[in-house]
Amino acid sequence: MTERISDKTEQRTDMAVELLEKEPRFRNRSGVKKTEVVVDARLSRRLNRPKGRYITLECAAPLSARREKYKPLIDDMAAVIRSLCEGCDSFLAVGVGNPLLTADALGSRTVSLLKTNRGLSSRGFSRELSAFSPGVSGVTGIESVDVVKSITSFVKPDCVIVIDSLASAAVSRLGTAFQLCDSGLVPGSGVGGGSGALSASSLKVKRVLSVGVPLVVYAETIVREAGAAVSEIPENVRNLLVTPKDIDLLMSECAHIIAEAINAALGL
Repeated sequence: MTERISDKTEQRTDMAVELLEKEPRFRNRSGVKKTEVVVDARLSRRLNRPKGRYITLECAAPLSARREKYKPLIDDMAAVIRSLCEGCDSFLAVGVGNPLLTADALGSRTVSLLKTNRGLSSRGFSRELSAFSPGVSGVTGIESVDVVKSITSFVKPDCVIVIDSLASAAVSRLGTAFQLCDSGLVPGSGVGGGSGALSASSLKVKRVLSVGVPLVVYAETIVREAGAAVSEIPENVRNLLVTPKDIDLLMSECAHIIAEAINAALGL
C-alpha cells in the first residue's frame, strides 16, 4: 500500500510515516506492518525531506528479545533491501553515529555483525560487501560525511547502505519501527545535528539506501502523549532526549535484525 505525505506540520522526527495525516498500513501474514510513503518534488520542498520512497516495517518482536520471533521481520526487510538496491552488485555499509553512546551506536554495532566479503569474489559470491564506521567529529575531529566520501571514492561501490539511530515522534515506535529509504541520510538530523547529506549524488554512486530504527524521543513527545500542555514545560526539559531503560539490549537486538536482513538480502 502506497500513500503520499499529507500537508502536515513537520514534527521532530526522522520517521516519514509520522508526517502522514492518517497512517495507512496493513498487516501481512507474518505480523509485520508495512507502510510506504512517497515524497515527490513538491512535498520535498514543503516538508524539507529528500525525494524518495520511505518504507516502514513495524513489529513488536524486538521488544521481546526472543530471536526466534525475528524471522518474519528479517525476511520482509531483506525483501525491501533487494527491491531498493536492484541492479547493484557491490555494496559499502556505513554505520554512522557515536559508538560510545548506546542509543547512537546502532550503526557501528550493525556493521560489526555483517558478513563482509570484499576481495573474496573468487570464492563464488555474487555480491560484494565491505563495511566500516566513521565515528563522529566530536571524537575523530573529522566530519563523518567527509570520511564516508573518502572511503566511497576508494571502494567504488554500486550502492552505499547507511545505518543510523533515528528519532521518533511516538514512544510506541522506539525499537519497533524500521525505516528504509532510497534517498540517503543526513546523519544526526533528527536530533538537531547534521552537517551534510549522504546521497547518491554526493557520493557519486548508483544508490544510497538508509536503514534505521528510532531509539530516542524528545521529552516533549512524552508530555504530548500524556495529554499535558507542552507550552507549560520549560524549554530545557522539552529538549531532553529520552531512551528506554533497556536501551543497551534493545539497540543490540535491532542491530542484529538489520545485519541479518542485509546479509540475507545480499545472499551472504
